[in-house]
Amino acid sequence: MSEELENKDELNNEEESVEEIAEDSRLAGRKKKTESRRRQAIISILLVAGILVVLNIIAIKFFHRWDLTPNNIYTLSDASKQIVSKLDDKLVIKAYFTDNLPSPYNNNRRYLQELLDDYRSASNGKINYEIISPSDQEELEKEAQKYGIQPVQVQTVKNDRAEALKAYMGMVLLYGGKQEAIPFVGNTENLEYDITGVINRLTLPELKKIGVLSGDGMPGVDKIGKVNQYLTKFYNVTNIDASKNNPIPADVKTLIVFSPKAPQQNQMMGQQQQAPPPVVPENIKFAIDQYIMNGGRVIFLLSKINVSSQQQFQIAQVVSTGLEDMLEGYGAKVNKTIITDKECAFIQVPVQQGPLQMYTQIPFPYYPKIVNINRDIPSFANIGQVFLGFTSDLDLNAAGTKGVKVTPLLTTSPKTGVANEFAIVQASGQMLPDSMFKAKDLVVGAIYDGVFKSFYNGKSIPSDTAAGSNPPPTTVKPESPVSKIIVLGNGDFPQDDFRGPDESLLFFANMIDYMSDDAGLSQIRSKDANPKPLDSIEDSTRTIVKYGMLVGPPLLVLIYGLFRWNKRKKARS
Repeated sequence: MSEELENKDELNNEEESVEEIAEDSRLAGRKKKTESRRRQAIISILLVAGILVVLNIIAIKFFHRWDLTPNNIYTLSDASKQIVSKLDDKLVIKAYFTDNLPSPYNNNRRYLQELLDDYRSASNGKINYEIISPSDQEELEKEAQKYGIQPVQVQTVKNDRAEALKAYMGMVLLYGGKQEAIPFVGNTENLEYDITGVINRLTLPELKKIGVLSGDGMPGVDKIGKVNQYLTKFYNVTNIDASKNNPIPADVKTLIVFSPKAPQQNQMMGQQQQAPPPVVPENIKFAIDQYIMNGGRVIFLLSKINVSSQQQFQIAQVVSTGLEDMLEGYGAKVNKTIITDKECAFIQVPVQQGPLQMYTQIPFPYYPKIVNINRDIPSFANIGQVFLGFTSDLDLNAAGTKGVKVTPLLTTSPKTGVANEFAIVQASGQMLPDSMFKAKDLVVGAIYDGVFKSFYNGKSIPSDTAAGSNPPPTTVKPESPVSKIIVLGNGDFPQDDFRGPDESLLFFANMIDYMSDDAGLSQIRSKDANPKPLDSIEDSTRTIVKYGMLVGPPLLVLIYGLFRWNKRKKARS
C-alpha cells in the first residue's frame, strides 16, 4: 500500500516536473518572440527614420510644393520667375521683421520667408535674402529706418492685459546701387505683385509708357488715381496732349482714350449733369488715327449716356462722343442704346424714417454686373465680375465688313433690357419686372484685331488753329500693321468718382497688360482677386431649391423611419 502511494507521488512529481519544463519552454518561446518583435520594431523605426532623413535631403535639393488653391496663391507666378531669371547682377533683400509677433503677423512672416525662398530658387542664385529682427537692437533699428522702414504699434495680450508692441514689418531691395523699400507688410495680399513690381523697377532701364489722352474734357491720369496704384508698379503712366497738332509719341505702348465729360458730371443717383459733354475734336481724332496706323494700340472707353434731372425725374439720354464715326470706320460700332440688366449692382439711397434720414441699398439695373467675361484670354481668367454704369452695347456685325476679327470681352446676362436713345431712370427699390429684360447676352466690350484702314483716307487733314500750334501734318498713313483696339460701352468704371469694387479696377489694369503684351502680370495681380461669383439661377429654380432645402431633409428622415418600422414589423411576423 505504501509502495503504491510512493509510486503515485513519483508519478505526480514527474507530471509536475514535465509541466514545469513545458511552462518554462513556453515562457522562453514567448520571451524569444517578444525580443524578436522588439528587434523588428527597432529596425522598422530606424528604417523609417532613415527614409525620412533621405527624403528630407532630397527635398532640400529638389524642392517642390503642391498648391491646390484656385489661383495658385502660394506659388510664384511665371511672370515673376521670368523677371528674376533675367537678373544681371546680385539682388539683396533685407526683410526687417520682429520675432514672436502675435497672430496674424506671425503667419505673414512665415509666408514672406517661403515666398523669398521661391524667388531665390527662381533667380538661379542671383537673389539673396535675410530676415532680421531689429527690436531692442538700436543699431539694427537705425539701419531699418535708414531704408525708410519705420516701426508700427501692434496690439498683443500678455497676462490677460492688452499691450502695445513696437514692431518692424518691412523690407528693402538693393540692386545695382539702387534701392526701394516696401515699408510695411501688414498682410500677404498682393505681396508677390509688390515685390515683383519693385524688382521690375530696379532692373529695367525704363518702364513701358502708357498714355492717357487728356484735355478737351477727357479725364487724365489724375482721375484714375486708384487704379494707377496698380499700374505704376510696372508702367510709366503719363498724360498725352495731342492738341496743337502734337502727334502721339511712338514710344507709348498703349493709349487710353476716355470720351469727354462735362464739368461737374457725376453719374451717381441724386446728382445732376449741368451740360451735355463735349465731343472729341477732329484734330485729336486724327492724332489717334495716325497713332493706330503706326501700330499703336488703343483702349476706347466711351460714356455715351448723359444723365440729367428734369423736375422730379432723372433722364438718361444717348449723346455723341465724336468718336463713333471713326470707330465705325475700323469696324467697331457702338449702338445708341441704354442697357439694363437684372444682374446688377446695388446703390445706396436715402430713406426718411421719422426725424432720421437712413440709407438703404437697392438694386439698380442701370449698373450691370458683368460676370460673362472672356476667360479664354489669360489676362482675364481670374476676374470674377465687372460693374459698369450706364453702358451701351456693340454691334459685332460691323467688323466683318472691314475685314477685322472681333472677340467679345464683356457680355450681359440672359436677362438684359434695352432702351433706345432715351430712358426714365427709376430707383424705387423694386426690381423691374422680367418683361423689361427681353434681350440677352449683349456684348458691351470687345477686342478688334487686324489691319485697320485710316478714317482720313481721301479726306482733308484736320488741324488745330490755336495760337502756338505746330505746323499741321501734310500726309496720311493709309493703313496699320496688324494691331488691336478694345472698345467698351462705358468709361466711368475705372475713374475715382465711380464707386465700384476693386475687381473692376483689376480688369482695367489687366486690359493694359493684355494690350502691352504683359499678360503674365495679370496673373500676379489677380491672384488675390475675389472668388468668382456663383452662376445666377431663375427665380422659379431659386424657389424650388429654397423650399426643397426646408422640406427635403425632414421628408427623408420620415421615409427612412417608415422603412425601418416596416422592416421590424415584417421581422416580428
